Amino acid sequence: FVFLFISPIFNIIQIKVENASKINENTYISLSEIQIGDNIFQINKSRIISLIKHEPYVEDVEVKREFPGTVYLTVKERSPEYLIEKDGLYIYIDRNGYALEMNPERIDLPILKGVITDTNVLNMGERLYDTDLKKFNDLIKIIDGKKNNNIEEKLSSIDISNDDNYILDFEEVHKKICLGDISNLSTKMLWIKYFMNERKNDSGTVHLESTRVYFSPN
Repeated sequence: FVFLFISPIFNIIQIKVENASKINENTYISLSEIQIGDNIFQINKSRIISLIKHEPYVEDVEVKREFPGTVYLTVKERSPEYLIEKDGLYIYIDRNGYALEMNPERIDLPILKGVITDTNVLNMGERLYDTDLKKFNDLIKIIDGKKNNNIEEKLSSIDISNDDNYILDFEEVHKKICLGDISNLSTKMLWIKYFMNERKNDSGTVHLESTRVYFSPN
């Protein structure tokens, strides 16, 4: 048995990273602290997982040994879905409310407005406050509804300050949507698509927050 821990046959000769996209493979290898030449039986899988999960983009990681000398790091990465604007920078947020990074580049994702979370103390890798997170299931349904109804206009921002009336801003086509809550969402998405087509060149607000549906021009 001791032979397994001292034999050079079982020294690690390569580390392979699978599914890396957002983060460089060499970064994952560095985070793991695995060294070429280490004995493959002596690596601590739990510790490696913990080390790699310090990277905010990592949702999960699996460590596998392939004898005699290969270690596989299979990662599942988070993807940004929303932005929060802060002092001219953008915090990238995934669909579960994790802060992934702060970046000066505004990528093509909607900005979340009206968040309660104090971004001054929010560290990357942490989640937004529970008050905000409670609205994320609604956000997923809104984004999926837009996609499923082929509403192609770019969604610039979502005001989540009031979950009884989410406000969607389609800045490029000069339209805001007072959505109300997410009840009857499939019908509301059809109304959005209707007004996008029928009032294509008009700027204004689509009101869906009550039983009376109407468009108010700016």
